[in-house]
Amino acid sequence: MKILKDKELNSQIIRYILISLFGYTYIFASLYLLVSMFKVNQSIAFMIVYGIWYLLLYFIQLKLLFKTKHKKNKLIKFSLYLITFYLVANLLYSIAISLRLEYMVANIIAILILMPLRFIVSKYYVYN
Repeated sequence: MKILKDKELNSQIIRYILISLFGYTYIFASLYLLVSMFKVNQSIAFMIVYGIWYLLLYFIQLKLLFKTKHKKNKLIKFSLYLITFYLVANLLYSIAISLRLEYMVANIIAILILMPLRFIVSKYYVYN
């Protein structure tokens, strides 16, 4: 159980959870605002909201989560990460919508599936 004793990893996990809570608060509030208040199509709203969040996420994770400096290769890896997870999130969301799930439930499903995978890829590939 060496992982449980790794204070830096535990600290990163806590920061990741806090950043995720902030991000998902933004995502849920923005989705609700766009879909329920402004009557934007659910799929278009999802793409817009996640697109904006993913663009902010590079800098938030760079400075607050992994406390590292910007390098060109990190930005390139993050771009690949971004494209991959953006497409997968949209795919999961679309599948859930096609199964006639409510748009917020579809969003929660995408979050639960992708959240741990995003942390692992960020830590060991993007910001490493």
